[in-house]
Amino acid sequence: MNYNEELSGIQKDMLDEMPSTYSKLKGTWLWEMFKAFAIKIYEFLQLLTDTASKLNVENLQGDELDAYISQWTDIKRKKVQKASGYIDVTGSGTVYAGTLVSNGNVQYEVTEDTKINGVTSVYIISTESGEIGNTDKNTVTTLVTSNANVKSITNPSAIDGGTDEETDKALRDRYYLRLSMPATSGNKAHYILWARECFGVGGAKATRDANINNKVNLYICSDDGNVADPATVAVVQNYIDPNKNGDGSGTAPIGAICEVFSAGIKQISVSGKVELDNTLNAADTLMNIKNDLLKYLAQINFQKTELSYAKILNIAVNSLGVNDIKNFKLNNGYANVTCAETEIFALNGFSMEV
Repeated sequence: MNYNEELSGIQKDMLDEMPSTYSKLKGTWLWEMFKAFAIKIYEFLQLLTDTASKLNVENLQGDELDAYISQWTDIKRKKVQKASGYIDVTGSGTVYAGTLVSNGNVQYEVTEDTKINGVTSVYIISTESGEIGNTDKNTVTTLVTSNANVKSITNPSAIDGGTDEETDKALRDRYYLRLSMPATSGNKAHYILWARECFGVGGAKATRDANINNKVNLYICSDDGNVADPATVAVVQNYIDPNKNGDGSGTAPIGAICEVFSAGIKQISVSGKVELDNTLNAADTLMNIKNDLLKYLAQINFQKTELSYAKILNIAVNSLGVNDIKNFKLNNGYANVTCAETEIFALNGFSMEV
């Protein structure tokens, strides 16, 4: 609905309604009076247009989107989370709460006093919220807060669990998913929606176990369309069926066993010779192709089990900076690629060149 009429048009319409016996020339009292009315009517019509646009969820952002979705569903935006995990501290004595360690870019804080003797595991949490706190194993090696009792530190496993606040698009997609997949009494859609409510989950697939009649196998992937880390799998498991026995202590109905797994990966690679359109440099163009492919793969997680060669080529050709691509190959060939229903496609090799 659009009420955006021109200011001059509103004034003209009002003047046209007046008898011709009145002077309507610019500067006359009637012209000036209707100009003042037209300004206020114009402002009111703009307000109507803005209000009408908010009836469409696609036009809402931030708090307005949150309010709209919460009025129609129980869906809430996933809030930002801090990464956490354990470091191995070598030494003898005490590591105190508040001690800071670092991977060189992000600092992590020890949450409670811990006595150390030899090598002791100590829990840490990122001082910064979001994915920036996630880091690979053996990267947290710097003791920021000095402590003579500590000889060395390292993280034997990755520090993970850090997630950025859910984007408007991701929240809107979950809202559409709820509308398109009615969830009732623990049906297949219900398990998918439960998984998507958890932090770090970007997609899910529910299947019936081949051997146990009352068991559901739930496969999940990460927000960025990759394998789900063990911490995310544990969060989903604890939310739906923490004891994996169908005792009803999670969201799953009593009697229904659910076990959560990370999705399997069907690795794909792309190669080809890119002809630039000379609007961008080679590095930026190749990055655009890669990002567009990754975005598409994340969108089709658990939605498609066949990856179209033509579709992938079309995405690459239409990326910013590309004029044409020659000898484009998907998994070293020119055919579609398939995966199992519990697998997702992941870009493992990117050999595009200019």
